[in-house]
Amino acid sequence: MRALAFAALALATCLPARAEMILLDRIVVVVNDGVILQSELDRAIGISTSQLRERGITMPPDSVLRAQVLDRLINARVQTQKAAEIGIRIDDRELNDVLSNIAQQNKMSLAQFADAVRKDGLDFLAVREQIRDEVLTARVKQQEVDSRVVVTDQDIDLFLANAQNLDDTEYRLSAILVAVPEGATPEQREKSRSKAEALKARLDKGEDFAQIAAAESDGQQALQGGDLDWRSGANLPTVFAATAPKLKLGEVSAVLDSAAGYHLIKLTEKRGGGEAQTVSETKVQHILLMPNAIRDEAATLAQARDLEKRLKAGETFEKLAKEFSDDPGTKNSGGDLGFQPTGIFAPEFQIRIDQMQPGEISSPFHTQFGWHIARVNERRLRDTSAETRRAKARAAIGTRKSAEEYDSWLRRLRDEAYVELRGTNGKAVDPTATDTPKAS
Repeated sequence: MRALAFAALALATCLPARAEMILLDRIVVVVNDGVILQSELDRAIGISTSQLRERGITMPPDSVLRAQVLDRLINARVQTQKAAEIGIRIDDRELNDVLSNIAQQNKMSLAQFADAVRKDGLDFLAVREQIRDEVLTARVKQQEVDSRVVVTDQDIDLFLANAQNLDDTEYRLSAILVAVPEGATPEQREKSRSKAEALKARLDKGEDFAQIAAAESDGQQALQGGDLDWRSGANLPTVFAATAPKLKLGEVSAVLDSAAGYHLIKLTEKRGGGEAQTVSETKVQHILLMPNAIRDEAATLAQARDLEKRLKAGETFEKLAKEFSDDPGTKNSGGDLGFQPTGIFAPEFQIRIDQMQPGEISSPFHTQFGWHIARVNERRLRDTSAETRRAKARAAIGTRKSAEEYDSWLRRLRDEAYVELRGTNGKAVDPTATDTPKAS
């Protein structure tokens, strides 16, 4: 209700003599104990219209666009309300950090970013609050969904047993979803399937996929023409994973069935493939000397040089490391760091050992940790195919489980929410009307 108070205050301070010329902001939807105002809906429709034009997607009818946008606003609202319920907050300082990062990614200062938003005809304060809501939505998803996703070794074994090819090929898909409600009856599912088959028939006759997605899809990317952006084959939703690699560019799949409903996907682009099978590793020892209260920087370097002389005179690296090294993690093992891949060490340390031959002992050199003497013992190429495949499988399974659980969680959240649509007269309207939001 705070938004209404601000709206009322603004009107009270600028109300002209002919009040009948002012179109008062009104409530279009009540969502639990909050509301969505006509001004919010108009702003969101304006943003979506600009996005559709930029993508070259034919605009759906006004009533369809309104329903799509309002549906997204309701979904966003129930998630931000859930965030508030479980105590997730994004304060202004943190929000400014997020905005600054967005500006930097676009090679702008925050002020320049704000100016660019305004030049695009958008209200920067409204965009700022929209970004706050997006961050809140991401946080609540992480806490309520991602943190509960568990990937077991058995999941990985089963995934790899059924995986024909786990590589880096990436697919850009567009998708249309005809959703079914939670706990749908056989009749409801059949009705949704029939709609999906009818959409498939229209696509087969040459209608534009993006336009049909914008007008008909129940998916969250509907107003992007169904575009799912680039995803590796391993990270595709389970329902798409087996079909996408078989599609030719521009081809539309048959109707695909999932718990969420019925899907059509189109392969728009494809790239990449292959993966590194080996990694170079270096087995190295070191002695670390750190300045302290009784040994300053100069004295530390002097001691390091003395140890270098003793090593060249024939004393063993292990003996001196155990006696003098300040690295508690390797001291007792004679300074042994084991076999490590490139990039695991501090840059100064990595550069130095990369220049050394097996058996060579370095002169003292400095890093952020102190003064080192290093010895390279061996190099090898190790086949990491199995490790790489398991790591990719774990990530892919986690991504899929998270996406599937998020869809189910959001549908439950929406089903449990109190949603009341309001007409221009301020009264509740029939939720089955054609220009009202679709069920999620």
